[in-house]
Amino acid sequence: MNRFSPVPFAIVVLIGSAFPATAASAEPKQPGSTATDSGVIVLTTFPGDTGDNDLNWKEKPDTCGAVGPDHAVDFTIVNVVIHDKKTGRVIQRMTQPEFWKKTRPAFDFDKMNDPRLLYDPLSQRWFGVHCDVKSAVGYLAVSESTDPTQGWKAVKLPMERTNPGMKLGVDRNGLYVVYYDASQPSQSIMTTLAIPIADAIAPEGPSLAHLQTLAKLEMECFPATDPDPNKPADAPAILLNHDYTEDSFSKMYLHKITWNGMAASISRMQTIPLAMTYSAPHPMSNRNLAIQPAPGEKLQAGEARRTQCVYQHGGSLFTCNGVKRTPDSRCGIYWNEIRAGDGVVLQEGIVDDPDRDYLMPTLAVDANGNIGLGCTRTSASEYPSVYVMIHAADDPPNTMRPAVLAARGTTAFSSNRAIKNGLPWGSYSSTCLDPSDPTIFWTYQEYATSSTPGQYTTCWVAFKRK
Repeated sequence: MNRFSPVPFAIVVLIGSAFPATAASAEPKQPGSTATDSGVIVLTTFPGDTGDNDLNWKEKPDTCGAVGPDHAVDFTIVNVVIHDKKTGRVIQRMTQPEFWKKTRPAFDFDKMNDPRLLYDPLSQRWFGVHCDVKSAVGYLAVSESTDPTQGWKAVKLPMERTNPGMKLGVDRNGLYVVYYDASQPSQSIMTTLAIPIADAIAPEGPSLAHLQTLAKLEMECFPATDPDPNKPADAPAILLNHDYTEDSFSKMYLHKITWNGMAASISRMQTIPLAMTYSAPHPMSNRNLAIQPAPGEKLQAGEARRTQCVYQHGGSLFTCNGVKRTPDSRCGIYWNEIRAGDGVVLQEGIVDDPDRDYLMPTLAVDANGNIGLGCTRTSASEYPSVYVMIHAADDPPNTMRPAVLAARGTTAFSSNRAIKNGLPWGSYSSTCLDPSDPTIFWTYQEYATSSTPGQYTTCWVAFKRK
């Protein structure tokens, strides 16, 4: 089978799968892993959004996207790109300002920041949020159907001026938008906007009539995405994050949001101790840089202190973020599972390597309880590439199977700007389930395939457990 290449790319049909496939190569066993088999089948890869230097006001794509029944959608800082998910063919491409001018009502923006996008298989709607840089206020767009090429309705959110750091989660009961309130200190900087799901998908457009503002929350709290169709109306939604200090974390924080009809309330913060203190240097620190092949400059490893995602499955919460085993070790991935009912840590692990850096991880959990994780990997001998990995539901706790190459980088990332402390990389990535087959993971990651300075490239990968 053929290796991935950006354009054109080879498609090989995998027997028994509805998806085209490209080959994957298993790498040596990761520290802490007990399985020698990666346990991964890579089903398809295709190129995503590419940065446009004439429009891109920063060199990080904010790699956010989601997958629906028939489409994969890039929702980056610059563009909205809609693909046929089976072939990777681009059906529609527009800039973010063009997208928001087409919503009803229309909004006119110049620059936007911190996009987020989800597809909710329960309501069968796409939800996107973005922040206008000029006004520092966020906006919500909701699709009118499962087809993202058709109509979207939108609303300006009642937000205080924000940094913005926007986050997005959904469950059967509500939609949750989290952002920085720039007027607050870090220990109380986050605000959650909780919208009843019936209001979010109202036929006339998203309604804010019953919106609840839950303010002064700990920094970087992230709302869980919970696809359980049988979740009771009074079962809580979860906000989860770890402590946000200068260069380490040793505990998680948990809030529960409970609905009573159209009214939401939030619990007091629960503190959850972790097994050890983990190193998480500031993103601009010269101790938080990743290596790419010479003469490529070092890369900013992203916000290691930031919780990157929260996924709820089977009564557990799953999350991951950047980490370093020690301040001087290579960049790696921290992940864990926490019981939602009482906050007990069921497992936690690190994926790292003395010769490689792992960047911008996100994860999801499939219908069978397998964890699927996507990230970028780079080293002195490997250009920034997309990797995926699995923790099988029947694997020993705290272990992750070997990482698998899914999309190979072909060049070093470079910049056309003078930037101190490494080149920008990240700030996000996305991993989700296929709503048509919840045993299939999709991950949307940045990798390096453009020789044009400052031009980012991204990639979609579908994979599953063998």
